Amino acid sequence: MSGLVLYFFIAFTSCLINYACVFQLPHTNLIKDPLNTLGTALPLLIIAHTALLIVSLLLKRAFQISTVVKALIVTLIATGIFHVVLVLFGASIAHEVYNTLLFAAYLAVITVMAAFQTLSPSSGQIWVKVYLQHAPTTIHEIYAYTQVICALIGSWVGAIVLPLDWETDWQKWPISCVVSTFLGHLVGVIAGFVWSSLKLLFGKKKSE
Repeated sequence: MSGLVLYFFIAFTSCLINYACVFQLPHTNLIKDPLNTLGTALPLLIIAHTALLIVSLLLKRAFQISTVVKALIVTLIATGIFHVVLVLFGASIAHEVYNTLLFAAYLAVITVMAAFQTLSPSSGQIWVKVYLQHAPTTIHEIYAYTQVICALIGSWVGAIVLPLDWETDWQKWPISCVVSTFLGHLVGVIAGFVWSSLKLLFGKKKSE
C-alpha cells in the first residue's frame, strides 16, 4: 500500500469514526441532548480510535503496545490542558463544567489520536518539526499536521456563534464547537490529501 493511499485511508477512517460515534450511534440527538450524546460518544470514540491506531501501526509494521499506551496518556493530559484553555477563552468555570470537560475530551481524542495514527512511530524531533516548527514535509507529517490544525481551528470557529442573540438550540455550549471541530477535521483530511498529492505530483515532475 503506497504512502498516499495508506495515510488517506487512516485519516478518512478517522473521519468516519468521528461521524458515526457522535452523530449516528448515540440514541440521543446532539442538539436536543448534548450532554448524554457526548457522554455516550466519548467511550465509543476512544475505543474506535484506539483500534484504528493499532491497525495503523500494524499496517506500518511498527506495532508497539507502548505507543498505544502513550497515545491514551497524552489524550488524557490533553483533555486537562484543553479544559484549562477553554476556560481561559471564556468557558464558564462555575457553570456547565461537565459540558466543558466533555468537549475538552472530545477535542483531545480527535486531535491527539489522529496525530498518533498518522505520525507514530516517529522521534520527538519529528513531532517538534511538525507542530512547533510548522514544517511538515513527508506525506504522514502533512496528514498529521492538517488534521490537528484544522480541527483546532474548527473548534475556535464554532465558538463565534455562541454569543449571538439568536436563541437557537444549537447555540447551547458546546454543540456548535462539536460540529465545527468535526468539520474542521474533515477539511484537514481533504487538505492533507490535496497537499500530499500535489507534493508527489510536482516531486515526480522535478525528478523527470
